[in-house]
Amino acid sequence: MGNVWKKMIFMAGSLTFGVAALGLAASSVWAGEVVLYSSNQPELLDVIAQGFKEKTGHTLTSVRMGTGEAMKRIAAERANPLCDVFWSGDLSVLDHAKADFASYKSPEAASLDAGMVEKDALWTASNTHLMVFMVNTSLIPEAEAPKSWAELLDPRWKGKIVMANPEKSGTAYAQVYGVYKMFGDEGLAKLVNNATILDSSSLVYKGTAEGEFPLGITMEYAAFRYVAGGNKDVKLIYPSDGVISAPEGAAMIKGCKHPEEAKQLMDYLLSKEVEDMIFKEYYRRPARPDAMVIEGLPATASLNILKSFDPAEASALQKTILPKWKKLVLNK
Repeated sequence: MGNVWKKMIFMAGSLTFGVAALGLAASSVWAGEVVLYSSNQPELLDVIAQGFKEKTGHTLTSVRMGTGEAMKRIAAERANPLCDVFWSGDLSVLDHAKADFASYKSPEAASLDAGMVEKDALWTASNTHLMVFMVNTSLIPEAEAPKSWAELLDPRWKGKIVMANPEKSGTAYAQVYGVYKMFGDEGLAKLVNNATILDSSSLVYKGTAEGEFPLGITMEYAAFRYVAGGNKDVKLIYPSDGVISAPEGAAMIKGCKHPEEAKQLMDYLLSKEVEDMIFKEYYRRPARPDAMVIEGLPATASLNILKSFDPAEASALQKTILPKWKKLVLNK
């Protein structure tokens, strides 16, 4: 009888070990990996990788590069994709590259407004840049600064405004497209006449913060970093006649090697939890209308957002607007 019990205990132990081993094998299969190309700052990418690992068990490898460079690389790797997800770049740029993206409608996209998801779900907006007037009040008293695009285009501001080159910067192109939508060719001509064009967006907000320029047209998050950092001279003005909102998005790569993990990463990046964290820590405003409100910045619903801004149209009109812009600059 003792031998029978020993055999039964041994069999039970073997069964338990087998089930445990099966569970371990399933767990190791589920703990996958995903590769992300991104233009976001390294410290944010580190936070995302850690949070995604804790949430899903998957390892996230991030490769940082500019949006334009990433689109070229993704196209070059078309036959053998080395990237699973791209995040985040101007939607007009992503729209040009959507032949390299896979359709994926994340459940998180249900809360987004129309125009924030490509019609075939080839890209989805994750955050949006609000274009503001960044004023250095040591050079221009806040009360005297322009409060609208119409005021900004007045000749009295000639030589006092800086902005980035829209031929090199996606956000600067968004500004130009927005002005074109509001004021047409005449608005473009007035903007070129008044503004000094700098080579990069960073020169605009850094120079304005340091008192090199009185007023810069720039992104909300870039300007607000100086306010949050204690610079008392920097003020943000949201144009009363239309705040240009330029969304950035994420996309899953067609034929990627880790499609299931890529879908989970898309869901993670688009979630309210993650977008609110990014807004709170890095001031990048979520595309989600249910985003949190943080101290010092207005709620999106309180602003007069330019309703005619259409990312797909902005993409389609680039070949029309940029040649006009270049001609105006050359003839200035």
